[in-house]
Amino acid sequence: MQRRRFLTGSALLAGAGLAPPPAMARRLFPADVTDRYVAWQGERVVGRQEISFDREPGQFVAHVKTAMRFAAPGAGDVSFNHDSREVWQAGWLHGLTSRTRVDGRVQTVQAQRQNGSLMVDGSEVRPFQVSTYLVPSSLWHRDTRLADAFLDVEKGAVLFVRPRYAGKETLRQGGGDIEAHRYTIRGQLDREIWYDADCVLVRWDLPLTGGDWLSFQREMA
Repeated sequence: MQRRRFLTGSALLAGAGLAPPPAMARRLFPADVTDRYVAWQGERVVGRQEISFDREPGQFVAHVKTAMRFAAPGAGDVSFNHDSREVWQAGWLHGLTSRTRVDGRVQTVQAQRQNGSLMVDGSEVRPFQVSTYLVPSSLWHRDTRLADAFLDVEKGAVLFVRPRYAGKETLRQGGGDIEAHRYTIRGQLDREIWYDADCVLVRWDLPLTGGDWLSFQREMA
C-alpha cells in the first residue's frame, strides 16, 4: 500500500466530478438474485461472471465468480479465474475471502472486521488494518461510484482512485435499450462502469495494455 497502512479520518465517499443523479438512490443492498455478465473482447466472448446476493441471519452475502480466457497484448492468451465472498453486517464490510488464479498463479485475500477495524491479509500483502468505511473493488455496491478508495478483491491492497460521473447513456443489451449512468474511475484502478436507474451494475469495462478493453455486459432476463 502506498499510503498509510492504518487509515483514519472521514469516510471514503467524497465523489469527484458531477454530482450523481438523485434517481440512483436505492436501498443499500440488492435483492436476493444472481446477476450474470458476459465478458467481451471486441466481438469475441472471452468469459463470464456471476454476482450472487443472499441474505443470511444478521448479514448480507455477495458471491462473485469470474472465469475468462482473453488475449493480452505481448503476453498471448491469459487464463483468469476468481472466486470471492463478501459478508456485510449493518452496512459495513465484515469479512472478505477471495482466491484468484491467473495463468496458474494463485492469489488469496482474507479480511475480517475486529473491534471496529478491518484486518486484512493475503498472499500479495502484509497484514494491515483499516479503521474506516471501505468498499471492495467488485463494483456491484452502489457506493462504488462515490468511493475514492477500494479494497482490492484480487490482491488485498487499498487502491486510491478518482471517480467521476460521465453522464447518461443508452446501452443496447438483450435486444433492447437501457438508460444507464456512466462513471469513470481512474488512479490505482481504472474502470468504466454503468448503472441503471436503480443503481444495478449493467456494464463495466477494464483497459488492457495496448489500448484494448474487456467489457462485461449484464445478461437481460
